[in-house]
Amino acid sequence: MFTLHDVLDRAGIAPTDANVMLHSPNHGNLEQVLPSLVKTRRRAMEAFQSLHSVGAEAALKRGRPWVLSFVKIGQDVPTSHSRMLFAGVYRNQGHRHRPKEEILSDPEIVFLRETFSYLDQLETSAELQKRVWFDLPMDDALTELQGRLVLSVRLTPNYVRRAENLEATVRAIHEASVFDADPPDWRRWVLPAAQLRAIPPGWAARLREWRGIYLIVCRDDGARYVGSAYGETNLLGRWQAHVARDFGVTAELAARDPATFDFSILERVSPDMQVDTITKLEQGWMQRLHTRTHGLNA
Repeated sequence: MFTLHDVLDRAGIAPTDANVMLHSPNHGNLEQVLPSLVKTRRRAMEAFQSLHSVGAEAALKRGRPWVLSFVKIGQDVPTSHSRMLFAGVYRNQGHRHRPKEEILSDPEIVFLRETFSYLDQLETSAELQKRVWFDLPMDDALTELQGRLVLSVRLTPNYVRRAENLEATVRAIHEASVFDADPPDWRRWVLPAAQLRAIPPGWAARLREWRGIYLIVCRDDGARYVGSAYGETNLLGRWQAHVARDFGVTAELAARDPATFDFSILERVSPDMQVDTITKLEQGWMQRLHTRTHGLNA
């Protein structure tokens, strides 16, 4: 049976020199997006791994030089185990106490908070004026297995574990990295705003190619908006503009938090379809979905 210890052996990393970090976050859409941050926003992933619970801090302070990071992607069989996707190897270069105000102004922490409500409790916590900040930059070791290696692990409250004590079977080694995978079928694809802000390169490439009619649903109350996308960046540019609130929104959309938006494609159209034809299709979808009278279209 192939295990994590076999993977470490092939990489020349002694288990006694490594901690294993098993992420299963519960901050909004962070669990879905976290693996893709390795490719889309590497510094944000490093910032996410810089702050920990007291127990995890104690484990990391022991100074093992390596940290292997995994992210939960689903339950396994038996159901007591979870499937954990390999995110990368990080070097433990020490720690320091960092003032709360400095942490909250860090650009990557700002991104994580705005996108996933991560660390919101830190802002209102008067007793935590300083936090332990770990310097964990990504290393080049085992990069060929990023997004490909999947372990079967029984999770416990201790999400930072000693590698030599972790019983972890290799569940799969995918032929291609999931970080580089194509998006789901467009007919079934629903993309939350949080994922749009950290979208994998392969997904972004498809949306940049596609034009058509799209739907925004606000998760707060189910209110709907129908729009159309064409031009140089097509669906990708249009959707990112909605999230950024800097272009093409109605007053009703502008009054809402874009973090609550879910995006989907109603109809794809030909790249050479005339704009007036696309807008007629858009009007038809507005009529059928009643988004002028009961939705967010003006």
